[in-house]
Amino acid sequence: MATLLAHIKIKPGMEAEWEAIMHDMVRQTFATEEGVIRYEYWKGEAPLSYYCLLSFKDKWAFYHHQMSDHHEGHDFAAVLAGIKLEYVDPVEGAGGGLPHTLDPPLGPDASEAMKTAQERFPLTIPAWWSTRA
Repeated sequence: MATLLAHIKIKPGMEAEWEAIMHDMVRQTFATEEGVIRYEYWKGEAPLSYYCLLSFKDKWAFYHHQMSDHHEGHDFAAVLAGIKLEYVDPVEGAGGGLPHTLDPPLGPDASEAMKTAQERFPLTIPAWWSTRA
């Protein structure tokens, strides 16, 4: 399972274009991906700030999402000022029913797309999480 919180800043004046991209991304993600559990976008309190909560059945489903045609097909550089992906893990009994974020190793038969995704989006699982399972 992989759950992330994306901290997003967009360029001034790009709010409508960004929200149109997000609408399309959510529509296409749920229409074409089997491994998505949650995929939600939120406006932040600070101007030009957005958040995305993404949760997938495993890291392979997340990598598939990141490498999908609909994800790769948008010009994110035109609207994004910055993005930070933060892996998160549910607090036991208070995490909305989501399973823990895990980082299984790539298998020897992993596709080039999965290898590329692993390089671009390595999972970061802090050691202190294991003491709080």
